[in-house]
Amino acid sequence: MASITINTNLASLTAQRNLSAATSGMNTAMERLSTGFRINSGADDAAGSAVSTLMEAQISGYDVAEANATMGLTLLDTAEGVLGIVGDYLQRIRDLTEQAANGTYGTSSMNAIRTEVQQRMLEINRLCEVIDFNGIQLLDGTSSAYLSGSGVNLQVSNNSGRANIINLDSSLFASAKCTALFITSEPNRTQDNWFERGQGAADGSIDYETSALYARITGQRVELSNGTVYDYSELGYTAIQDNSYDPNNDGSAVKSVSCITAICDAVYTDDSTAREFLQFIDDAIENVSDRTTLIGAYMNRVNSAVDAIDVQKENIVAANSSIKDADVAEESSNYIKYQILQQSTATLLSTANQTPSIALNLI
Repeated sequence: MASITINTNLASLTAQRNLSAATSGMNTAMERLSTGFRINSGADDAAGSAVSTLMEAQISGYDVAEANATMGLTLLDTAEGVLGIVGDYLQRIRDLTEQAANGTYGTSSMNAIRTEVQQRMLEINRLCEVIDFNGIQLLDGTSSAYLSGSGVNLQVSNNSGRANIINLDSSLFASAKCTALFITSEPNRTQDNWFERGQGAADGSIDYETSALYARITGQRVELSNGTVYDYSELGYTAIQDNSYDPNNDGSAVKSVSCITAICDAVYTDDSTAREFLQFIDDAIENVSDRTTLIGAYMNRVNSAVDAIDVQKENIVAANSSIKDADVAEESSNYIKYQILQQSTATLLSTANQTPSIALNLI
């Protein structure tokens, strides 16, 4: 049997409890609608919050990986652009050398060809020295990526380990300067066999297909098995690699860029040595072409990695959305429901608070 009490108003307490629950539910729905998230704190869904946090870290990592890959593409594109210019210059040098290989040109014409070739070579060297990407020298052979043989690693995924990087081969960063293309374009060519291209003769001697060029640039005497002799030992200079060259024959030796002078002095003197030099230019053009092709292959690979990153990121974003994002339609219904409950409970609470006053009628 229900009793009438003054000190304890159970109806009011029940209404207060339900009002608090309705207010809390309405606030939660309002928070989810305003943020767009179902999980706004660990209290909303502890397990879901932990999973969502890890996924958000992955999503952020994919953004960085995509930026890394894009930067790698920019590096490759920069190197490819300069190699394209170098290739154009080499083609012009070849055209001029083929002209010089024609015996109809006199000394003045040969000097004019020599001058343009020398300037083209100097410009190739200048471009290779100044081109860099974020402090990485791309084409002068001095970068740590080339000297160490490690190349450049592009981090194109979130995790550690070799499978998450694309290594740009160190050969991409080898020198493309003329002194490298014309002198050390073949990795296994040593100083002793620098110009060696022919097979050993039957008597054990060695023929040089570019014998005159070899003798002139090295300042040595070369005798072929057929008795032909090229003797420039009295000139006293050499252009092999970084060895000294005395352009004025006065004892004032210089290095590096003077190799271009030595090459031009040796090549553009008569049609035979110019003709012999064509093969070296072809090797240089092939070297640049091979590197350009390799760069293109790497660019395609990195582009594929970017596409894969986009797909992986999209999948994780979708998974995270299903865990964390709020269903606006559902939360709108919840908000209206709790709002009605709050208002109705508030009305009932007011009525419940008046219930103990009935006791006054009994006194």
